[in-house]
Amino acid sequence: EFIKREGYSDGTNIETVSDGAESAIFKQLFTKWTVRDETVGLGKAHMVHKVAKVAQQKFDATLMHAVPAMAAQDRMVDDGSGQTEVWRIENLELTPVEPEKCGFFYGGDCYLVLYTYLVNRRERFILYIWQGRHATQDEVTASALQAVRVDGEHRGEPVQVRVTMGREPKHFMAIFKGKIIIFEGGSSRRGSTQPEPPVRLVQVHGSETFNTKAIEVAAYSSSLNSNDVFLLKTESSCYLWCGKGSSGDEREMAKEVAGIIPEGEPIIVAEGQEPAKFWEALGGKAPYASDKKLQQEVPDYPPRLFECSANTGRFIVTEVTSFTQEDLSEGDVMLLDTWDQIFLWIGKDANKTERQESLSTAQKYLITHPSGRDVDTPIIIIKQGFEPPTFTGWFVAWDISKWSGGKPYEQLKNEHRDTAIITQITADLNRGNSKIELSQCQTFSLAMLINKQPYQLPQGVNRARKEQSLSVQDFKAVFGMSREEFEALPNWKQIAMKKDKALF
Repeated sequence: EFIKREGYSDGTNIETVSDGAESAIFKQLFTKWTVRDETVGLGKAHMVHKVAKVAQQKFDATLMHAVPAMAAQDRMVDDGSGQTEVWRIENLELTPVEPEKCGFFYGGDCYLVLYTYLVNRRERFILYIWQGRHATQDEVTASALQAVRVDGEHRGEPVQVRVTMGREPKHFMAIFKGKIIIFEGGSSRRGSTQPEPPVRLVQVHGSETFNTKAIEVAAYSSSLNSNDVFLLKTESSCYLWCGKGSSGDEREMAKEVAGIIPEGEPIIVAEGQEPAKFWEALGGKAPYASDKKLQQEVPDYPPRLFECSANTGRFIVTEVTSFTQEDLSEGDVMLLDTWDQIFLWIGKDANKTERQESLSTAQKYLITHPSGRDVDTPIIIIKQGFEPPTFTGWFVAWDISKWSGGKPYEQLKNEHRDTAIITQITADLNRGNSKIELSQCQTFSLAMLINKQPYQLPQGVNRARKEQSLSVQDFKAVFGMSREEFEALPNWKQIAMKKDKALF
């Protein structure tokens, strides 16, 4: 309720801390902390974050140049060398995960990870609750209930950390020594009837054990990114594709990740030297994120993302650290600074104030930048669902099916080649209307959508929202109601109906 009331992201981590069992990361948020019977001093208390006053009328763009860092941001209580127990929610109960599968996380499952470490010879606990994007509501609820049970078995001392898929904290990655693979869907349960996809593409991002994870992306050429390393697994081979912008450390960590996939030694492939079979496995060669900036091993200037929002009644800009695609709020405007250009990403529900103020703020941001930025740096306006590779390349594991219906940018650009259509889109942005009519989207028959695995779906279908690819007539015939009526239903009700119609 607090998260909803404050308007925070659904992916916000929730941590439960018991009296007397506070962790170091919790204590760091206080300037003074006294612990009974503690023999070791607390050391210095650092003030690392100051909240500046926000003007009532105008947002001060100079505030964006400060880079505040919270003491507890990375949650690194130790180096991850403690003891770890991993369970999977199966039939709403806890099932231990086999040792050889520890580090594999499937989007259709929920997991509990209990980490035990020592502080002054006393045991401390962190209980991570990892919830897959495609897990059922019953499983998500069961993961929370089972966490309460595990917490009780340890005298209520564990710090509980809810981890949403794709938002794994650094300490969580350190526990598994960077050998984490997150699969988009499916399940690791014994006896699972879901077939293994013949081709899987995994993006490996990170250069150290505490910041490396591998995330499954759509197995298309357009998913590649020159800044990272990718693992391509087919039925007969395993390729390790190294982008021009990947560093030696990143390639070494990718080899570590490849080591937990039982396919033997991977074939090393350098960007630009791919064999024909590599492109064949990805459905043919296609444009991908290969901007010159992405080909730099160490960017001259790391990208920064800001949220521009007027939801509180005042226009406020807030920096988002360690950002992912999930941080792009549909109700706001997001400013992405990549140094040689600035992107303004317009969410479909962004209001007029946010659209107008964000452009003015971007201009002031350039003018007031302490590094003496070129005031003529291009400011590029991007509409939600029409993101080019020069934008998506700055995000790890960009999901093209999330907003663009799975269509690559080049296809969208060709479909909207007509000047009148492009002008209309621009006019819509100016008027504060950014919705695309469903009639413009490609539809498919019910038979092409039901009981299908992601790799079996027609290209362009959002695997998480298959119902969106039904025609108006088919949609009403299947669900007995219009799209508007369906969208008005609670999320759990929508999921239940989709499961009943084999569209989940």
